[in-house]
Amino acid sequence: MSLETYRLEVRESDAGLDADVYDSDEMIEESTHVSYDDFDAEAPDRDGDVSRSEEVTADVMELDLQVQRDGAGFAFELLGDRETLTTIRVGDDE
Repeated sequence: MSLETYRLEVRESDAGLDADVYDSDEMIEESTHVSYDDFDAEAPDRDGDVSRSEEVTADVMELDLQVQRDGAGFAFELLGDRETLTTIRVGDDE
């Protein structure tokens, strides 16, 4: 195994939020879409689109992208070998 740099990107789409994990070659390793309808959530009235990214360097064999809803927003958590590498939170009021 060797160190690899990953980038978690979360962006707003027409009906929800898209999250992609890119490797250092810009290849998508993991991807998910969260629909507001799936969580019985109203699409927030934002001034602009959400677009956030976090980079992390890790020596892992397995990646997993998880999404959680806490009633006030969504948390996108990138796991490497079942440990948290980074998290991006998008609140409903942002």
